[in-house]
Amino acid sequence: MQAISISLEELEAVRLVDLLDLDQEEAAFFMGISRKAFWNDLMNARKKISSALIYGLGLKIEGGSFVLRGSESTKDPDQQSRMNEIELMKRELELLKARQEHIASRLAALIEEEKIES
Repeated sequence: MQAISISLEELEAVRLVDLLDLDQEEAAFFMGISRKAFWNDLMNARKKISSALIYGLGLKIEGGSFVLRGSESTKDPDQQSRMNEIELMKRELELLKARQEHIASRLAALIEEEKIES
């Protein structure tokens, strides 16, 4: 199967904006890059993901230049960086909880419909 390569930075841009609902300025700040660089990563990622979906291609996540927070390479992260990470995790958790509630509600409705039809 053919695959389109997407960098980790591009994937992170999509995650921050499309999944965590950050605005571009917040996301660029979190990634430590300019808004223009962030915009380029986001647009490139969206084009690649769209192409993969439309043409039935795989996505290969690779490459990029990044530092994982909390890894050995960031032995002494500053307080602001940790606060940003905490805030993003809180937002992600809120989104996951909302999604879980939506799925549970939909499941309950489907079960109720099934009972009525039986």
